[in-house]
Amino acid sequence: MAEATPPVNRFGPYIVHGKIGSGGMAVVYKAFNEETQKTVALKILRAAMMEQADVVERFKQEAKIAERLRHSHIVAVNNYGAVKGRYFLELQYMSGGTLGERLAKPVEIGAQEVVRMLRDIASGLDYAHRQGVIHRDLKLENILLDDKRSAFIADFSIARLNDSSKLTATGFVVGTPLTIAPEQARGDAGLDHRADLYSLAVIAYVLAVGRYPFNGSNPLAILHQHLSEPVPPPSLINTNLPKGLDAVLIKGLAKQPGERYPNADMFVEAFARVVGESSMSSTIIDLQSDVSGKRIDLPAPKKTESADDWMQKAMATTDHEEAIRHLKRVLEIEPLHSKANRLLFQLEGAVPKNTPVRPKPAAVTASDLSDLKKATAYKRKSSTWTYAVVIGVVLVGISLLFFYLMLSGSPIATQIANIIQGRHAVTEIDGVPIADVPNAVMQVLPQERTTLEDGQKANSRLENGFSSAYAFDAVKGQVFGIGVWFQDETAKHVTKNVAIVDASGKNASSRCERSTSSGADSAVSFSCTIDETGQWSVRILGITGESTGSYWVLVDRVA
Repeated sequence: MAEATPPVNRFGPYIVHGKIGSGGMAVVYKAFNEETQKTVALKILRAAMMEQADVVERFKQEAKIAERLRHSHIVAVNNYGAVKGRYFLELQYMSGGTLGERLAKPVEIGAQEVVRMLRDIASGLDYAHRQGVIHRDLKLENILLDDKRSAFIADFSIARLNDSSKLTATGFVVGTPLTIAPEQARGDAGLDHRADLYSLAVIAYVLAVGRYPFNGSNPLAILHQHLSEPVPPPSLINTNLPKGLDAVLIKGLAKQPGERYPNADMFVEAFARVVGESSMSSTIIDLQSDVSGKRIDLPAPKKTESADDWMQKAMATTDHEEAIRHLKRVLEIEPLHSKANRLLFQLEGAVPKNTPVRPKPAAVTASDLSDLKKATAYKRKSSTWTYAVVIGVVLVGISLLFFYLMLSGSPIATQIANIIQGRHAVTEIDGVPIADVPNAVMQVLPQERTTLEDGQKANSRLENGFSSAYAFDAVKGQVFGIGVWFQDETAKHVTKNVAIVDASGKNASSRCERSTSSGADSAVSFSCTIDETGQWSVRILGITGESTGSYWVLVDRVA
């Protein structure tokens, strides 16, 4: 038997491999775009942010700004939009992570590598400024590295277009305390590109000196230092640095914007010229110490419950509704949490709303049938009248037993029904077992076809070699949500045995957004935008060990 394709975590056309990082506004995942066949970074707005208009506007503006910025040292935004109402950006993937991650622990970095990275950043920054874009949050965490350690500017989520209105009110401070310009810390209304040049000079100071010029455990104290304190001369902090570097970095960190270098390129070239004329070879960077060498006592981060914390609560509770609430909280924090998505799908589909739970029937034993056997034996000795009565009793008993088996979901009842209706299992196609036939779900014609209305859920049972279809009327432009989930433990590879069929009878599964459950692969759902008016259907094929037993199917028009 051919090995089934392992289930994947999907978001539209993307196969999601894992989380890269997260912030207060969005979560970033490493993903594979099946349409472009490229590995990308997928930035998805958190569910909790969807109702905050200013945050949504910032997210959209990042995409708008990206349309202006196409540069070899700015992280590209390849695509943006929404999937099932969730806003996303598709970004160029950087395998080297952030510069902040690289410098998180004490590390030695060579002078020539520092110059090369600063030139990369300066070229991208000057280009953005020429396009009328001010970044406003240039910091180590927003510098990404590729596999060759080339540097790229990322995250224009709080950037400003010179020709657009600000997203933040006058006097509201945006930016990061460690790298913020004095005028930005004051909340000045006339902020321009020179604020970015100050932040670049802070990054250069870090890479050359090995410390931030202003640091500490109190963000307000850091802001005050940017506003009022003189810049500590680099050569006094790191005695291996040439004194000529003092003038370059202090000019770059001037309190008044007009006293700084006019652009990033001029600043970096002045920096490179001093380094090239000196014997400076490398710097040990330790960001957990201030300029005096004293360790910084950073405040303990505020404890917030993570997605995994809520997942543990969902797994621990025995209350069905409470588990669903916890799982939805997981997905607010981490939208593509595969385990939470899978479990929520199973919990919400396991018992239909407003449907009474059917008690499990008692097993039918041989003793339960003994009376029927006696009645059958007795008929040989009975009169014609008695014979007819006994036959009637037997038929009623068999009918009751059949319906009893049907209600209990017994496969025996399904087999009896198949025989009565003349349906036969298709176990091979051209001598090849159906489990080994690619796309067998489209080749085995459905022996049963049912029409469903919008929002209608149906329950049935499949045995090996049988196929069922559930039809629904659809109009071009409508969006349908379709779900199939099996309840039996034997259903372990459902995905490949479910297909969406369009009005022309063609397999439309690839034209729909598909989500699958990982692990046992006992469920699959589709979101289909109808591109052809007519009767569509969802087709399900039963294969032993893959997609047999009791199941539910739901067809619901969502737009």
